[in-house]
Amino acid sequence: LALMNPAFEHAAACASEIRLLGRRFTASGARDSTEARLASRAAVRPIDYMRWAEFEAILRMLDLRPGQRVLDVSSPQWFTLQLAARHPDVRFSYVNILESEMAPFRAIAGTLGLRNLEYRLADVRQLDWPSDTFDAVISISVLEHVPDGSLLLTVPCKDRPNVVYMDGPVYERGDSGKNFFAREYDMASFHDLVSRTGFVVDREWRIEEQPGLFAVDFWEWAEGSRQRVWPWVIRNRGKVERLSRLPVEQMLAKRYLRINSQPDARLVNVAASLKPAALQA
Repeated sequence: LALMNPAFEHAAACASEIRLLGRRFTASGARDSTEARLASRAAVRPIDYMRWAEFEAILRMLDLRPGQRVLDVSSPQWFTLQLAARHPDVRFSYVNILESEMAPFRAIAGTLGLRNLEYRLADVRQLDWPSDTFDAVISISVLEHVPDGSLLLTVPCKDRPNVVYMDGPVYERGDSGKNFFAREYDMASFHDLVSRTGFVVDREWRIEEQPGLFAVDFWEWAEGSRQRVWPWVIRNRGKVERLSRLPVEQMLAKRYLRINSQPDARLVNVAASLKPAALQA
């Protein structure tokens, strides 16, 4: 999707760097099957569909400088590895409630020599760092409250709020006995939640989705690979866009993502940069 879309230039650069990290790890000769599988997948498909827009929005807002400390709360882990590789003079701390989720990526980080990235088993609701420890907190699809500093996050956001439950063990069990999986906010409930944390929205991007004009699933990993639409698009993209004056996604994609500051299409996610309410006074 975004590899060809100039509107996702930050995410495209991120994807290229994740590919290189995956290839570097593979070239190291590491033999653990889980880690090797993760690296192979990163080299082929470094970013999943929704993450293109989430990564793009976060990277637009993220301003890192040497000497800073960053807390990452359970974001997609190749994103964190890429940030640590790109910013060797910034210290990153990654937290997750599941050791099994972190273990292979801790090993990958060690093999890649990323000494500025540490992993810690922790619940974000019970962190033991002092409140002034971090210059920024990143959380992609995880919402939490931190005592101070910048907070950049994304959450699922729809026209109407909803709570999603799943079978099997996930994160929290509700009173009904069902397993809580995720909460989908609408803009009103998202802003209400932010207001109750002691933060205010500094910058905000709406991640929206809409169908292409012809709605053909032409991507290399979808139907288009079998129908030979994808190779044709690669060969003729420039010509088609000059004639139509539209990006290829807007013509052919079954669905594609846009990042807007104002409502324009079907809302699926919101990305925001928060700051302490006390700083606004």
